[in-house]
Amino acid sequence: MNEKISLAGDLGSGKSTVSALLVEALGAEYYSTGAIVRSIAAKRGMTVVELNVYMETHPEIDTEIDNGIAALSAMDKPMIIDSRMAWHFTRGTFKVYLSTDTETSALRIMTANRVGEHAATLEETVAETRARRESEKKRYMTQYGVNIKDLSNYSLVVDTTYATPPEIAECILTAFAEWKENPSHRAVLISPDRFFYPDDEPNAALISEYSAALERGDTIPEVTAVEWDNEFYIISGAEAALAHAFNFFSFVPTRLVDTEVDRTSYVKMKNSL
Repeated sequence: MNEKISLAGDLGSGKSTVSALLVEALGAEYYSTGAIVRSIAAKRGMTVVELNVYMETHPEIDTEIDNGIAALSAMDKPMIIDSRMAWHFTRGTFKVYLSTDTETSALRIMTANRVGEHAATLEETVAETRARRESEKKRYMTQYGVNIKDLSNYSLVVDTTYATPPEIAECILTAFAEWKENPSHRAVLISPDRFFYPDDEPNAALISEYSAALERGDTIPEVTAVEWDNEFYIISGAEAALAHAFNFFSFVPTRLVDTEVDRTSYVKMKNSL
């Protein structure tokens, strides 16, 4: 059976590490455009950030890469495709997006120490990470009319900020099996520590009730959130998210909506308890 997973995501979100686990679990082949981009940058004596800016006005580089991705559609073999645009160009893939907060992305990029991908300090690397993300977003919107940061494009969104690679791979494999049974299946899994919570007193009784329900394996109300500039703000279901945290769940099933929020009225979880 032709089984392909396209893996997109934020810089430093763990795509390479998770891909290796998926390749092993599925006996699949691995294809990465990240390695190709780094090779092109090195040959031109550029950093990856500089190459991304250069590619905004030189679409022939993207065209060469994307033609290769599109050609993978015809290959009848299991594949893990680590690429920003495989979800768009490779037909019939299970579309996964790995999300990570910007500072964690920068720390991981610095730790990986890949040539041309980070600056000397964390602050500078965060700035470069944001610049590269915006450059890619602009380039793909201009060339293809698609927003790679529109999370509704993907069948599965997984927050990798606090989870381990095996946890992430397990989530993907579980969702992949569900997707094969029902191609309309979609899930968003966010760490309870990643959310910004409404800056008001949570209902302690509800948190206790939901925690007990989770221990029993019962269903509790869903969490609704909005994503803005790579952060997640809870619209409703704060007590449900906190119950997941208190029960040491790595992920909270989340429904994303498109609405405006007053971000000044939100706090991180450590300040909301």
